[in-house]
Amino acid sequence: MQMTLKNSQKVTQVLSAQLVQHLEILQYSTNELEQYIYEKANENPLLVVTDAKAKSHYEEITKLANCSFSTFSSHHNASKNDQFNVIEMKLAERASYEQFLFEQVPIHQNLSALDLGILTFLIRSLDDRLFLDVALEIVVDKFKTTFSHVEEMLDLLQTFEPVGVGARSFKEYLLIQMDRDPFAPKMASQFISLDLELVAAQAVKQLSKKYNMPLQEVKKIVHYIKNLKPKITGDKFETIPYVIPDIEIMAIEGEWIIKLNRSYLPSVSIDERYVALLKNDPSYKTYYQNSMKDALALLQGIEQRDKTLYEFARCLLQLQAEFCSIGVDALKPMRLKDMANVLGVHESTISRAIRGKYIQAPHGIYPLQSLFAKGLVNSSGKINSIAYIKNQLKQLIEAEDKQKPLADQQITEILCAEGIQISRRTVAKYREEMNIVSSFNRAYG
Repeated sequence: MQMTLKNSQKVTQVLSAQLVQHLEILQYSTNELEQYIYEKANENPLLVVTDAKAKSHYEEITKLANCSFSTFSSHHNASKNDQFNVIEMKLAERASYEQFLFEQVPIHQNLSALDLGILTFLIRSLDDRLFLDVALEIVVDKFKTTFSHVEEMLDLLQTFEPVGVGARSFKEYLLIQMDRDPFAPKMASQFISLDLELVAAQAVKQLSKKYNMPLQEVKKIVHYIKNLKPKITGDKFETIPYVIPDIEIMAIEGEWIIKLNRSYLPSVSIDERYVALLKNDPSYKTYYQNSMKDALALLQGIEQRDKTLYEFARCLLQLQAEFCSIGVDALKPMRLKDMANVLGVHESTISRAIRGKYIQAPHGIYPLQSLFAKGLVNSSGKINSIAYIKNQLKQLIEAEDKQKPLADQQITEILCAEGIQISRRTVAKYREEMNIVSSFNRAYG
């Protein structure tokens, strides 16, 4: 056997620990970021965190200290009442998850009376975990409609917040989470659908052998699945706090103003006294450098998150000007890719930026996720729902010549000819999700 040396060039992208932390901070909701800030403060002595309420009280005391007694009058107090933060007042309101879900219905346009009836029935048929607690056959019989119609309404419900609402099983709950992530590993859905027990047992060698995949790739997929949320937070019969929007857009004298809502986040700073104490002590040199590096990474990460959200809002005003002015009736089809192209960033950055966040417009508060249509753009610019596309795919396979079943590429070409812009890979993904085997297995299986 002859041994030879061979040189090859390979370009790889390695994310720095700082960039990873920035991306992690970007995807946090307001509540998650607050918790993360306190966790980092407990680990790092250089960080000083001021609670949002304490910060608010301090600002109020400072204002009072700067006012003279002569400025106080009944007229003054009455005018001040009009300046109370509306969101703070709304925090006192409590609403059930059921009401929370109903508030998201108007976001979706062109729903018929039958659609609304089915959607309402599905929402009222959720159990304590917000899982669907009724068989679709019962819904079909109740509304005298087709199974695919009910499935399409369920598919719509599963796009609502919180993520996972309307799932019929734990497996489907995980699949819904994965469906929200455009960069989920390709085989993750198959691992969840067919081998969740092996994933739970972390049987990576067995999975590697079964799917003929490298061990390292299997480990990444298992790690991804293990990091999905294990359950929906909350009980549908418990009250939930009023949604705190991360972004507010308002029109003032004909111009749009963008405001980032930081008032409910604690303020973070570096303790200068502690810096002076550690910086000049040689025995703490490494500890000080690591602590300072970590503290700066947190501050820069929060700043970068604010910058990304601001740019998102600015871009939204550009792409969805009519929606911002009028409301959901004027919402145009928009994909993550569209926003990413305008901002010059990767789609994954937009995906992280909109996760668990809300925007307050003059006509209401909306989940950022709801502004992006769930489906594929067809040749006319209209977005077809995933449920509709899956139904079309299923009908093609049911009508195919059983001796010469349609290959994924053939199905892709047929759907594209009908105006549905879809890739062969997406066709394969949807086919696998519906547990339909490949054309080869349909012919010889």
